[in-house]
Amino acid sequence: MNELIQQLQDIKEASSEVTKVPGAKTIYLGAGWFSDQQIDTLIASYKALNNNPTISYVHVPLLNQFGGQAFDENGDFEPDFKWAVATYNADITAIRNSDVTLGVITAGNEDSGTAFELGYANALGRPSVAFYDGDWVANPINLMPAIGPSSYVRSTDELATFDFMSIASRIYDGKII
Repeated sequence: MNELIQQLQDIKEASSEVTKVPGAKTIYLGAGWFSDQQIDTLIASYKALNNNPTISYVHVPLLNQFGGQAFDENGDFEPDFKWAVATYNADITAIRNSDVTLGVITAGNEDSGTAFELGYANALGRPSVAFYDGDWVANPINLMPAIGPSSYVRSTDELATFDFMSIASRIYDGKII
């Protein structure tokens, strides 16, 4: 887990020279980190977002866990109720404080927390964008994260150039369950 956190911090430092457009948006990046596929997609997404000129700041929940302790399914840290409540409240506050919520939905390996984060942003009336990663023909997406977001992207290349200043509505056109 510490290696992943360090990688994310290195990406942020490396992107500090990217020129941002005036009025660039803040992003809440909802993504799982509980499998190799989710970790790879989180890293690639964070890198793309930090290099996107329409984004001024990317909030990553993993980098903001209560007490600096991040949950890892294979780690030694076993979260208690105090940690869970504080981490949940911090995430909810970060979604409220962000201009846009981006949810990374990984085909066949969806994170229920990310689905909740997208739904919460929607309930607040905030724009949300989904990054649908993987084979959605073989692994149809649940209708809630398919229909809820304002727009979506299908690649990190598209994520790096997506205009978060003017989010064009885009309706998911893949298979749903």
